[in-house]
Amino acid sequence: MIAPTGAFLPWGSVLLLLAVLGFGVFFWRAWRLYQFLRLGRPEARLDHPWRRLRDELVIYLGQGKLLKRPYYVRGLAHAFIFWGFLVITIGTVDLLANGIAGFHVPGTGSAVFAWTIDVFAVLVLGSIAIALLRRIFFAPPRMHVALDGYVILGMIAILMITLLVFEGAGLAAGNLEKGYTPPPLAGLILRSSVFPGESSAVIFIYAWWTHVVTVLAFAAYLPQSKHLHIVTTLPNVFFKKQTPRGALALIEDIENKETFGAATVRDFSWKQLLDGYTCTECGRCSDNCPALATGKPLDPQKIVLDVRDQLLAEGPRLLKDPKSATKPPAHWVQSKPEELWACTTCAACVEACPVTIEHIDKIVDMRRHLTLMEGAAPPEAQRAMANIERAGNPWGEPRDTRGDWAKELGVPTFAEKPDAEYLYFVGCAASVDRRNQRVARALVAILRAANVSFAILGAEETCNGDPARRIGNEYLWQLQAQHNIDTFSKYGVKKVIASCPHCFNTLANEYPQLGGNYEVVHALQLVDRLIGEGKLRIARDGPEIVAYHDPCYLGRHNGIYDQPRAVLDALPGIERAEIAPHHRERGFCCGAGGGRMWMEEKVGQRVNHRRIDQLLAAKTGATKVASGCPFCLIMLEEGVGAKGVQEQVRPVDVLELVAGRLQN
Repeated sequence: MIAPTGAFLPWGSVLLLLAVLGFGVFFWRAWRLYQFLRLGRPEARLDHPWRRLRDELVIYLGQGKLLKRPYYVRGLAHAFIFWGFLVITIGTVDLLANGIAGFHVPGTGSAVFAWTIDVFAVLVLGSIAIALLRRIFFAPPRMHVALDGYVILGMIAILMITLLVFEGAGLAAGNLEKGYTPPPLAGLILRSSVFPGESSAVIFIYAWWTHVVTVLAFAAYLPQSKHLHIVTTLPNVFFKKQTPRGALALIEDIENKETFGAATVRDFSWKQLLDGYTCTECGRCSDNCPALATGKPLDPQKIVLDVRDQLLAEGPRLLKDPKSATKPPAHWVQSKPEELWACTTCAACVEACPVTIEHIDKIVDMRRHLTLMEGAAPPEAQRAMANIERAGNPWGEPRDTRGDWAKELGVPTFAEKPDAEYLYFVGCAASVDRRNQRVARALVAILRAANVSFAILGAEETCNGDPARRIGNEYLWQLQAQHNIDTFSKYGVKKVIASCPHCFNTLANEYPQLGGNYEVVHALQLVDRLIGEGKLRIARDGPEIVAYHDPCYLGRHNGIYDQPRAVLDALPGIERAEIAPHHRERGFCCGAGGGRMWMEEKVGQRVNHRRIDQLLAAKTGATKVASGCPFCLIMLEEGVGAKGVQEQVRPVDVLELVAGRLQN
């Protein structure tokens, strides 16, 4: 960047004073916010350092999540503002260093840097225009449009304009040091005679000082505004959890704990509080929430912001008196708990968030407090948990009938076949729900056709604990998990097949927290491999169009999108259709996750009914809608029945389609 000549050096002390003032306010506020974070409970977030570095490069520097569809155009505009901010920050450091001490940052006088900073200045100005037009004329309903946003955009625009102006005027006035590369756009401005030689020096002085003062005002204002995320996104991305998305945090040494979950800001971890600082208030999480879309009171963005606002309100007092009482982090924890119970833990909010905020963990922590400390879970959820504790399944069916579905098939138990290669963990739905028992039988037929060695546990199997954990009953989950882990150890189980994504997620991602480490595969992953290895002979059947519905715990939680589709594509006669645009990462929840399978929807439209509406609106021509989840199958069947379209489209499991085409 163009530096002031020696005539400006007497002003160096003034510039130094302004810099100390501006950055002093910035760092004082930053230190204060850091102290507030320390009010939260400790949490280790330094594992997998190389993955964290990768996330910084891809998500933070590369703006990877912002550039995903359907936000590509406005995401690119935001990315240009961000990249321009980084580049121009280097130029700003050079400008201040030279103005105060008379030296340049190495490399800032090169032609490459001159080109880069000028090009980004223009791109940033164009992106600001797009951002302003969007806020004024096309603001999404969930987006917080406030004066604060216009102030920040205005400051950035002033910085870009004054940068180009003082470069052009400085070039015209001869305020260039020997060997300094003229900025290309500034040179173009000079050659267009915008700045007459006599006035260029004056224009340069005013533009240069306007730029500097704006930089320092921006630094002082930034940590007071919602655009604090410009600073906090870097650590928030670095400290994002590196455990699988579907794994909730373990409450260690639970027998000796006296309190559970989150009821005040002290109960959240420092990283959960940092999420609040980092929220951009863009509303993407809320736009993608199936509960909010169907009229429920849940608003993921509001939960994050309520926790942040409570921290900022109580932080000063808690720093002075750490033992003073605190209020709940938001009004809905006590007066409107249905907001928390509406969550299906589908991870649509987490997937959509451009700054890696972890909404589900906060919601489940608050559910843990309501369930374990206040006994305030909905009555239907309490009944499901009582059934799990008493009978080993949420339906309350007798334990000793869990393996009855397999008796007529002669499926061996591990007690009868201890050398089996795989344990087929059937899960509660396929064990006790008659519709899903047909799916279990289909998988048995597939495994036998491929000569896979497997066995089940029968009556020795119990619920994996997923519903209890997501309802907030961590204690019951640990009991169920430990029971299964002990049974697995008894038979030396090393490999597990699960036809339920919730069982798959829990066994693969959460049982390791209690020492249960196994090679867990979802049934559709295994079937895809068996087809690829030529171990399954598939016969041609009549042509039909089948739409595929992505289960949340298979897709967003575990990234399994392609293998179920590959299985469908391998079936002769089947044409696969997508429920666009709500598919893959943007797939819409069936409404049963997070324990919602056992809770009534009393507000708004049923989530599964909205999913059927989307299926019909996609006009795929499909006669069947296939999934790979027993909960999805139940919810889709109820949905088509309620809509009266069961003759038009029939829900099935992909395993049923495979089993129906097996060659003898």
